[in-house]
Amino acid sequence: YVATASFLGSRIPRNELPNVQDVPYPDMTPASAEDPDLVPDCTMEPMKYNDSPLDTLLLKIFRKLVTKNTGGITSDKDGIEGLLEQGRQFYMQPDQTSEAQNKMVRDTLGGLMTPVLPPFYRIFMSGIVPKAEFVPEDVRGKQIGPWFYAPFLTSFVTPTFFAFLVGPSYPNRRKDGHPGGLVVEKCKFLQESGCKGLCLHQCKLPAQQFFKDELGLSLTVSPNFDTQECQWSFGEEPLPPQDDPSFPKGCLVGCESRKQVAEMGGKADLCSV
Repeated sequence: YVATASFLGSRIPRNELPNVQDVPYPDMTPASAEDPDLVPDCTMEPMKYNDSPLDTLLLKIFRKLVTKNTGGITSDKDGIEGLLEQGRQFYMQPDQTSEAQNKMVRDTLGGLMTPVLPPFYRIFMSGIVPKAEFVPEDVRGKQIGPWFYAPFLTSFVTPTFFAFLVGPSYPNRRKDGHPGGLVVEKCKFLQESGCKGLCLHQCKLPAQQFFKDELGLSLTVSPNFDTQECQWSFGEEPLPPQDDPSFPKGCLVGCESRKQVAEMGGKADLCSV
């Protein structure tokens, strides 16, 4: 598929390909890093994002929830830059753990969805039987889904409500050819942060865990650090990052977090689990 899609990529619009994972941009020269332990930065032109009023509102709510869930971390910067500064401060705290960062983001996503939406999703999309008194005890809380339509419908709903974090996206097919995919054209979170560790610990892992644990639907988030695209595959079981051949090891060359650690004399690998 990749060979065929790569051939067609210069002849049809990229957004008409069923899936763009591992499909290079036409005429794009792959970047390289002098240090083999580092991941090359994206060399494509930055995308300019036009936030809608809904994006602005959701980002404002999200930042307030981040402040609450990080113990009061704030930033005077506006918009996504302020959110990333909050995330980086939390990320760089001494003795910080991946688990604590994942929990912070999961709690924030849960707050953003309100107490109403997750139960609705669990029942009508993931097929989880409610734990209600009128339900027979032997089936309470059991999952008989996800329903066949859940990945497909989720891929259509998600772009509207997550654009404030990741930018424009559109539904496509998963790598296995099934419906239920979504591709972020050029991730706002990754482009503006330039940090693979923030991508891993404050987006990829917590998003996967939130959908699985809170909503009952598996999700694989697959960022492409060459193009800053990101494939979301609903209904697909994710591999651990250390076992995923598509997730490179090492930090990005231009990562500010890595530079800060180096300036402080540290050698921690912030991009590992």
